Amino acid sequence: VLRFETFSSTVEPEFWAGLAHHKLHSAQLDTKRTTIRGEFVGGRRHAVRGNGQTGPLQKVAVPARLRVKQDAWTIAENDTQKQQQQQQQPGVLVGVDGYLHNTNTVEEFKRYDKGELLRSVGAEVLDAIRSGKATQKPELLWPFLLLTFADLKKYLFHHWFAFPAVTADPPDTVTEVPVPISKFVARDTDLTQLLDEFAAFSIANADFCGTFVARYSPDAPEKRWYIGALTEWDEVCGSAHDGMAILGFVDPSSHATRPGWPLRNLLTWLRHQHPEVSQTRVLCFRDAALSQGKVSAAAQKCESIVLQVNVTPAVLLTAECRVSGWERDATQRLAPRTVDLSSTMDPERLATSALDLNLQLMRWRLAPEIDLARIAGTRALLVGAGTLGAYVARALLAWGVRKITFVDNGRVSFSNPPRQPLYEFADSVDGGKPKAEAAASSMRRIFPRVDAHGVQLSVPMPGHGVAAAEVEGTRAAAAQLEKLVVEHDVVFLLTDSRESRWLPTMLGALHRKLVLCVALGFDSFVAMRHGIVSDHDSNTGGPGTVERLGCYFCNDVVAPTDSLADRTLDQQCTVTRPGIAPIASGIAVELLATTLQHPLGGLAPAPVGGDAADGGNEGVFGAPAHQVRGYLTGFRQHAIVGQASSLCTACSPRVIEAYRQHGFDFLLRAGAANVPANYSYLETLTGLAELHRQTDRMLEDIEWSEDE
Repeated sequence: VLRFETFSSTVEPEFWAGLAHHKLHSAQLDTKRTTIRGEFVGGRRHAVRGNGQTGPLQKVAVPARLRVKQDAWTIAENDTQKQQQQQQQPGVLVGVDGYLHNTNTVEEFKRYDKGELLRSVGAEVLDAIRSGKATQKPELLWPFLLLTFADLKKYLFHHWFAFPAVTADPPDTVTEVPVPISKFVARDTDLTQLLDEFAAFSIANADFCGTFVARYSPDAPEKRWYIGALTEWDEVCGSAHDGMAILGFVDPSSHATRPGWPLRNLLTWLRHQHPEVSQTRVLCFRDAALSQGKVSAAAQKCESIVLQVNVTPAVLLTAECRVSGWERDATQRLAPRTVDLSSTMDPERLATSALDLNLQLMRWRLAPEIDLARIAGTRALLVGAGTLGAYVARALLAWGVRKITFVDNGRVSFSNPPRQPLYEFADSVDGGKPKAEAAASSMRRIFPRVDAHGVQLSVPMPGHGVAAAEVEGTRAAAAQLEKLVVEHDVVFLLTDSRESRWLPTMLGALHRKLVLCVALGFDSFVAMRHGIVSDHDSNTGGPGTVERLGCYFCNDVVAPTDSLADRTLDQQCTVTRPGIAPIASGIAVELLATTLQHPLGGLAPAPVGGDAADGGNEGVFGAPAHQVRGYLTGFRQHAIVGQASSLCTACSPRVIEAYRQHGFDFLLRAGAANVPANYSYLETLTGLAELHRQTDRMLEDIEWSEDE
């Protein structure tokens, strides 16, 4: 009985990384089969010395291996590409297609009908043989299967290879002991000629896929070997020709007498395509590497063997399509294997993969069109590193945002750690660590691959006079803050005073950045996005609105002033219900995500009257709101829309133009603590002062009755 040397699989670790990427970004929940690429080489035995390099040389057989490498996902799409690949190592590597079936759960992997899967691919092989497709495209003879489950949280890869082979019953037999090629040929020069002919053939036939037919004419005067493709069987092996007809294949086996597994399907091809053949010689060609001009003493180095095979006719088979081929494990049991890559991977990379996995899961079922890269690539500037800053930073990190910068001038106090999740008790001792730097350091401990930085900075504020000794320091702070706004994509206003939000609001409007503001009351909050200034915002005239969403200051009829002076203890601290900050922070970050997923981005209109539709431009998460106002009393929440005001002290065209012209001098005027004539510089500049005067004059003209 003809016995075969079975395949064993070898998988490069990089392939599993490719499988993880395929699962996350391509397949997701789709379990249909995917074509991958594998390869095998001609079998060889290596000479090694035993007994600590002092013993005699012994030849050790290398197992017949099918390798799946990092580039298994790259499939040559045409003959030119295949020929280029083949010419890199002519005849040495035999590339074959495989079918990956990746399951979604380990239970699905275990209960998969593996017998049916193997039979179905075996039937495809048999159909390709009968139809003649395998004659034209021999790689159809040797597909392999890979059934997998990728546990991407633990980086465990459960897998099972199969090498489908259509088996013969009764089996094919051999009439004599296989002989080495060196004893089959008449002379050593014939062996050299065989290697040369094979090299030329493999280069010229990129799609031969390790199969060939040959004719050996030992009595010919010169050319004794001819090698052709399977399509040339009748011409090469017909009875009209002199010499011996031979069926050949690149044999991955290095066993002295057993051919490799691919011969099974090649003999199936022969019995169905050429039923007249009952006996054939088979050249198990294992010397592809030597066919590249590396032969010096060919008779001593060649490993190929020749078999004389009795082919069972197709009409005598007891079963039309019996298929075998599931790989056995190290104990020779039919069982899957598991690769654990968690211990070999950088823990930081594992953390990154785990975070990316959680985000990718949203795309599988719930939001397949979400652009996660757009969110992850957003550079976020957080002005304020207190309670709001801490919760916003953690929510941004959960969305995959990698670039986060904190701006704050405070230090961690003993009251901060219980309410602000980025700080610990140790951060508050010895006068407290600078908040911005402590927050960034905490973020890096939570997720080492986040690019988090802290900037200790006192934001210049209107109504807070600047002493002569502080002018240069304030100038540097303003310039540094503007530089940070320019370098980031989104600015979060998370401070605990109204006036500290003014300069970042104005700079965001100037540089057309997406600005989000969060403010808290005792049991209420507002989370809002500012409208982005467009080229059409040129209204510098009187009262009215412009065609964009308003900012935090657009509804004010007074300019921001110093709200920090003369405050009692309860006014000096942020007194809110503890649950309000995480609610408001989460809504602000989700408002950012919704805005980024809208086709118009920061220019997206807000839904009016609670209607999420916006004229066909709705984003992945719908239309982003302008303002979300919430109240814990009654657990109410409302979405409100407000247009920008041409009298706004922070984002109106007059303010922006004044800063462009006067720069820091403008900030000094806006920050003046002593306000003449009852109106601030900003109120006079924007026209709010004149609006107040007009209102006062109208009130003076009204005659009130005693009843009123």
